[in-house]
Amino acid sequence: MCYNKNMKIKTNFKLMSLLLLTLFFAFSFTLKIKAENVPINLNLSYPTFGNININESQDLNQIIAWLYYFIVGISGFSAFFMFVRGGFEWSSSAGNPTKIGEAKDRITSAAIGVLIVLSAYLILQTINPELTTLTLP
Repeated sequence: MCYNKNMKIKTNFKLMSLLLLTLFFAFSFTLKIKAENVPINLNLSYPTFGNININESQDLNQIIAWLYYFIVGISGFSAFFMFVRGGFEWSSSAGNPTKIGEAKDRITSAAIGVLIVLSAYLILQTINPELTTLTLP
């Protein structure tokens, strides 16, 4: 019984940490940060995400926007990978109900993950359209 209670506490801690991290990234877009006119120079070459090239302009709002589009891109890629993996597991399950159930759960979890990630923008746009524009004052 003690083992199950400790396991439940660890699971709750992981879920709470994930929720807090998600909220931190979601609300970081709403903060208006006043920065000096000192350019940030990262001295690295980064790919372009969402038509944002931080190799040319490296101010704080560009870096945050680039990180947002990067996270959305990575989550889309991982969801695609999970859809393919779930489909492969389902097709190779040979009628085993446990494997079919696990594959369906994997596909369902990937779909829910995509909906959560992509609904963040929609929620911010619905609350206030200015929350989705990143401009320094």
